[in-house]
Amino acid sequence: MERMIQANPAGFNQAAMKYGTYLGVSWAVMYIALFNGVTNPILMMTAIVLFFASPFIAGFLATRYRRSELEDSMSFLQAVKFLFIMYICATLLSAATNYIYLNYIDNGYFLSQIDRIMSEMVKIEGNNPIALEQLNATKELFSKFSTSGFTWEFLSNNIFCSIMLPPIIAFFIKRKKL
Repeated sequence: MERMIQANPAGFNQAAMKYGTYLGVSWAVMYIALFNGVTNPILMMTAIVLFFASPFIAGFLATRYRRSELEDSMSFLQAVKFLFIMYICATLLSAATNYIYLNYIDNGYFLSQIDRIMSEMVKIEGNNPIALEQLNATKELFSKFSTSGFTWEFLSNNIFCSIMLPPIIAFFIKRKKL
């Protein structure tokens, strides 16, 4: 199978990018649900479910490629490479979506809702002084962010995941031909 990928590396990379686009769309939906989930519990739950399902979605897509294109045989290194390309494409698509949504559609609503909720939490009587101090520190941290800052923060987290998750997921999807 290794020879097949070497003979057609463009097909391998294109498939990884195609499946990365699918993963990126699920991330875009997750982030939009997260941004709107501050005031809507159903959207917040949707974002949480998509967040935790993301590695399983990536594994499913890589397994689907392995079965359909590689005769159900993929080495560990092939799986890591496929998943890495997939994750990078998903990261770029979700970063573009986050930037467009936060800067042109949301117009600061997400950040203002977080600030409003934290201000209400600070006013609750009976708060533990340590918890109140942590809440004020978190509120101050969020006040320093701009919509572009959030986009960069999510992008850096996604890049970190793009480096850390492919080897872990590849361990579960690799398969030698019998």
